[in-house]
This record gives sequence, C-alpha cells and structure tokens, in this order.
Amino acid sequence: MNKRLVLVGGVVLSGVLAWNAFAQPGGGRGGFGRNREAQQKAIAAIQEQLGKLKAMTEQQPAAGGTNFQDMSDEERTKMREEMTKRREEQTAIVAAIQQQVDTLKGARQLMTDHQAAMTPLKDLLASAQAEKATATAAKIEKLIAERQKAFEDKVTAMGYTMEQMERMMQMGQRRGQ
Repeated sequence: MNKRLVLVGGVVLSGVLAWNAFAQPGGGRGGFGRNREAQQKAIAAIQEQLGKLKAMTEQQPAAGGTNFQDMSDEERTKMREEMTKRREEQTAIVAAIQQQVDTLKGARQLMTDHQAAMTPLKDLLASAQAEKATATAAKIEKLIAERQKAFEDKVTAMGYTMEQMERMMQMGQRRGQ
C-alpha cells in the first residue's frame, strides 16, 4: 500500500507539473498566470510531502519478518499501534498533497467541478420531491449539505470565502459571454 501511495503521489505531482507547463493562459488572464508564487509554493509543498511519504515507505519493516501469529500479545499490540500511527500519518500526508493540488487547480476550477458534481444530485432531489418521496428527498438533501460543507471547508482552507468564489464564477461567466 505504501508503494501505491508513493506512486499515486508521483503521478499526481507529474500531472500537476505537466498541467502547469502546458496550461498557461493566453494574454495573462486567469488560471496559472495569475498566482504563480502560490503555485510554486504548492508544488514545493507537494514535493516535500512526497519526500515524507517515500521516507515512511523506506523505513517500514520488511514483510518477511516475524509472523504475526508467533508474536506475544504485547508485541501484537505494539505492532498494531505502530501500523495505526503510520496509516494516520500517511492519510495526513495524502490530505496535504490533495490540498496543494486544489491550490494548483485554482478556485474557479474547483467551483466549476463542485457545481458539476452537485447538478445531478440537485436534479435527483427535484425528482424525489416531485414524486413526493420525502424520505428519499431528505437523504439527498443531507448528502447535498454534507458535500456543500466539505466544499466550503476546502474553500476556507485555501483562504477564500464563498462570496469570493461566487464573484469569481460570475466574472468568469461574464467573460465567457
């Protein structure tokens, strides 16, 4: 699993770097050209997190060691605790990488992606409400609220407010007309 995490992280970093190289906006408008310093910091942070992840995989004991069944209860407990701690650290590293990838994507792209993901749920909610399926509608409303809250948390972590995000989207829509 650790090798997969390092591989996924490497693929993500490669994709981000390629995106940065090829997706430069024309005429200095929006996208990658607007916030180059934040992007460079995000890339550096991703590289740092990948280094941590790689170091963790290299420090992990080989699987060919002592059989779990042959260990004493104390050894098993200690091993479980170490594995849990390692898994939590890996989860935190992957979350940090994801946050930096979000920064590279940019607020406008995140908002567009969020709206695209929410549209089918809102359509489903409207259908459930039209059919008077109140229990189903309530479950869908809860799911929408959870996803909206997660998105708002992500936006806040990036240093934006929802009002700023909405203004960016409105400006982008006006430019696209």
